[in-house]
Amino acid sequence: MEPAFKAISDLFAVVPMDDLDIPDNPRKKEGRNAQESEELGRACLSDGDFQAAIRHFKNAISQRPADDITAALNLAGAYEYGDQYPQAYRQYEKALRAKVDAVEPHVGKSDLFRRHGRFRDSIEELQRATDLEPGNAFLHIKLAEVLRDAGEPKRAALAAQKAVIAKPDDAFYHYWLGDLFLAQGRYEEALESLRAAIELSPGDDYLYLRAAVGFWRVERKQEAIKAVRLASDLDPAKNLYHGLLGILLEESGSLEDAAQESERAKKMDRYDHDLLGRLLDEMGIEP
Repeated sequence: MEPAFKAISDLFAVVPMDDLDIPDNPRKKEGRNAQESEELGRACLSDGDFQAAIRHFKNAISQRPADDITAALNLAGAYEYGDQYPQAYRQYEKALRAKVDAVEPHVGKSDLFRRHGRFRDSIEELQRATDLEPGNAFLHIKLAEVLRDAGEPKRAALAAQKAVIAKPDDAFYHYWLGDLFLAQGRYEEALESLRAAIELSPGDDYLYLRAAVGFWRVERKQEAIKAVRLASDLDPAKNLYHGLLGILLEESGSLEDAAQESERAKKMDRYDHDLLGRLLDEMGIEP
């Protein structure tokens, strides 16, 4: 005879389902104001229910003043989440009609155009956004990213430089510009930008790795090796650094030191080897 469920629940302190106070369909309630509606919409997005999110964000639009575009932007985002791009585009257009000097709708439209490979339209929207807020570094770097993807590296560099000027104390913008210069073969300029990034964020091991590429390309091999050693000191668990050091030391003629690093590099995994191959290609070193 099987034990009754109550006996099992008593044994394991299981609460019977009938005793649980679970509200029916907790997401079905409506927000009493715009803030509640938007919170419900975001919760539905987290649950993967974009149709319910759309309903809540539509409610929020009706609960906000006509010139408040917050809910419209949220609704556009919900449409994007559900791959309903024409509807998302219309919401961005409505937001712009409601608030002509708003930046966010231009950024949203730009992202939509970029996703569909319409780089010219994406660039134009971001240029409108930067005209509205010329001191916004984030907008300039967004523009630089699209220009880079569109195959216009020189214009991308100019946009990234504007981001640096707008926010010179942020290491990320210096790094982004330096990384672009590396890709363009402008190694001296890359090193200047990466130096600025490192001075602002000296604990970021990846910045030293990127600087090593620039140093190697301008024949400053000892500085390249030192940069990788500094990166390794900051994150000793990264076996990739030992693999790279072994090769750089061997290329520089320091065979004994290279052998020591190569021994430690045996712990590299497949991902490390793939990244190492790309680094060597950037440095112009034959694997």
